[in-house]
Amino acid sequence: MQDQSSSIITQLPAISGHAGFQQDFVKAMVQGRMHHAWLLAGPRGIGKAQLALRAAALLLAENQSQPQPAEIPKSFEIDPADPGVTLVLNCAHPDLKIVAPLEKDNKSGQIKVEQIRTLLPFMMHTPGRGGWRIAIIDSMDAVNRNGSNALLKILEEPPQKTVLFLITSRPGQLPATIRSRCRVARMTALDQDSSAAVIADIWPDADLSQRELLTILGEGAPGRAMMLANSGAADFYEAACSLMAEDWLDRAALATLCSKWGNGGATGKLSRESVIMLLERLLRLAALAASNVELSPCCQFELSVIAALCRRHSAGRLAEMQNEFSQNAVQADALYLDFGQFLTRQVETFHRKSLP
Repeated sequence: MQDQSSSIITQLPAISGHAGFQQDFVKAMVQGRMHHAWLLAGPRGIGKAQLALRAAALLLAENQSQPQPAEIPKSFEIDPADPGVTLVLNCAHPDLKIVAPLEKDNKSGQIKVEQIRTLLPFMMHTPGRGGWRIAIIDSMDAVNRNGSNALLKILEEPPQKTVLFLITSRPGQLPATIRSRCRVARMTALDQDSSAAVIADIWPDADLSQRELLTILGEGAPGRAMMLANSGAADFYEAACSLMAEDWLDRAALATLCSKWGNGGATGKLSRESVIMLLERLLRLAALAASNVELSPCCQFELSVIAALCRRHSAGRLAEMQNEFSQNAVQADALYLDFGQFLTRQVETFHRKSLP
């Protein structure tokens, strides 16, 4: 069990979307056909980990009556006052273990193989309160090959009355041996209206312009939108776009801006990932615009820099730049390079013309 919250949850925010997974999970529970491993796959920030926690709460509830097969609900119906549910939602249940990257002494920002290995003794122990033992790995994208091999041993011979929830935004990069042993629940981004409603529910004190900005940049993933807000990356992105939109690049201002994003390891991981996502978005939108494809909603400051990028580069070159940037970002992180310097060089490349 990993305590990730110090506050007590007494009310449940609404869940938007993902009705297919909810219905399949409830049906499996009621019919006594619970799969030992669920792979929740979809874009980052759409609520996969929150859904896994709700599913765990449903299994570890202590006072709720189980619906009959003839009246299976189509979504999770959870009583937050239930003692088992309360413990789960506050990540304090003895039969729940959440595995996530450690924040201290973790230069790589990955989930360590030792963390995966602790799952087997946890799942083998006698339940503390409920009949199930449940683990959530958030996320498999942070598990390396050694960790995947250790997890495979658990998936091959799962203990009785255990459930694993594996979270991923890149299911194609997981080993086929992992995917084949899981029941895959594929999830999609929310529509703009649903995403805006979730953001407003999470951040009721934000003004309308802030919520509109986050809704656009979040691209149907409220968790991603809040990650951008909490990391400050949205502010960086707007400032960087303003610099790139100009015909002459203020390199001193750019270096100062990018120097704020050089923290390595797990402590700076959120900020680095947020900036990478936004710059990938910019290059993707510019490549589409250069191909005369109608764009999804954009921020006003994005339109100016997109136009500038289209004057400097062809559609093919912009697509290449997005791919190169993504690969270079992964390499920079793996080699623990100074991320601020890396960003400065990349933005200078974006600004430099490739068209005659």
